[in-house]
Amino acid sequence: MNYFVILFKNNKKKKILKSFITENKAKEFYNKKLSESSKVLFKKEFENGLSCDYKISLVSNKPNSEQIFYMDELGRNIIINPKISDDKYIVRMDNYYIEEKIFDLNSSSKITTQQFINKYLKKENFFMISKINNKIVVQNDSDINLFSCKTDDESERFLSNLQMVSEVKNFMIVFDVSSAQKKYLYEILSGMGFDKKMLYRKSTTHPKEK
Repeated sequence: MNYFVILFKNNKKKKILKSFITENKAKEFYNKKLSESSKVLFKKEFENGLSCDYKISLVSNKPNSEQIFYMDELGRNIIINPKISDDKYIVRMDNYYIEEKIFDLNSSSKITTQQFINKYLKKENFFMISKINNKIVVQNDSDINLFSCKTDDESERFLSNLQMVSEVKNFMIVFDVSSAQKKYLYEILSGMGFDKKMLYRKSTTHPKEK
């Protein structure tokens, strides 16, 4: 194989996504992955409790002496050494975003932001969305759904992000729930069968996807 599309995590090679014989096919796949990345609504920033960032690279087995750079989050051009090994050289590198998922406690499954919007917000109703610890409560009258993020901070980041990216605006987000409202929600949710100890926790580890 002459060309490779490689995923990097924290500037270290994570895995080869695909290999190709021709440059055109490699570039076509590379651009497709970048297009998918641009549509991510809630990007993964933490993995196993540690911060992480991803990059994608188009790599060739032909020596490359040209200067290679990528643009960081602040818009600065960062120069990189194109040589990975004796037979692999970076042709292009870009930031790459992986979708972070939230845990839907109603269905015991992980869902994306778009799935959250499509399933729970795309209705002719008005929703109250509240944050309690790392939990997210979506209310429409007596209809209540519960979700959780990895940490308290992640749940706030998710909701802040939702305000900016959502194409629907039929909801109000309450970030700072009062003690009385929090107590009310605990009672309602525990009455629905959710464990109170789980509700009080500020972080959690969700089951890994197969």
